Amino acid sequence: MLKRKFIFVSLVLSLLFILSACTEKESSSTTEKGGNDTASNLLTVSGDTVSEQGGCVLASRFTVGDKIVFRMDVKDPSTNEQVEDAKVQVHLSTGEVLDMVYGEHPPGAENAPKFWVVAYPVTAETPTGTLEYHVTAEAGDRKGEFKPFNVQPSLLTIVDAAAVNGQAPAPEAAPTEETKPEETAKVETNQTIDLVAKNFEFNEDEFYVKAGEEVTLNLTSEEGTHGIAIIGLDVTVDKPNGTVKFTPEEPGEYPIACSIFCGAGHGDMTAKLIVI
Repeated sequence: MLKRKFIFVSLVLSLLFILSACTEKESSSTTEKGGNDTASNLLTVSGDTVSEQGGCVLASRFTVGDKIVFRMDVKDPSTNEQVEDAKVQVHLSTGEVLDMVYGEHPPGAENAPKFWVVAYPVTAETPTGTLEYHVTAEAGDRKGEFKPFNVQPSLLTIVDAAAVNGQAPAPEAAPTEETKPEETAKVETNQTIDLVAKNFEFNEDEFYVKAGEEVTLNLTSEEGTHGIAIIGLDVTVDKPNGTVKFTPEEPGEYPIACSIFCGAGHGDMTAKLIVI
């Protein structure tokens, strides 16, 4: 009888020990899971820089008299929605810190998207060379940071006025009859351009027109909100859908860029207008 009681008590104690261990393990796992849940503390920050003189055209080279316009987007990664109450700042390698303002950009444009924007004037006192920067965003205990890629097209460069004429690159010289490639001479031109914009591309990479003849450009945004700027021709459409007419006089290649910040792929939205 005593032996049976001993066995029974031993079984009860073993069962209690196992239940206690399981409960402790479950409690420990729950705590660990809660401690590693840091995604809710993150913000995603993306953006670009444009030239004020170029009509909000993507740029990385600036000279005295121009303004570097920083445009940033801050979103909650779990909802992909903008965090409108975020505090966003640009930190420059000069030691200056710029407070960004949330609002429509470009201001007053129809259906303009909202972003954080600040302009930095380039003066005679601004050192030439690379101007490094990074952007921070905070909203309560949530934080995020943006740094441009460490490649030349992404880095801001301050140059002498003699080195650059605004942001408009000089058109390529017109080919002479002796050097004109046969394929260029036979290319088909169209003075009516139907430019369709989607996230984040145009419907064609190149458009050919004749010099000295009027061009009609129709912009249609099928996906996202976009505008266009033809660099070197002072031609812009600052709304998602619109038409502009112009007459290119000088032959050459003119970059076409999206002029309304539209997200992470904004910088990839480029095409060419080739005037022959």
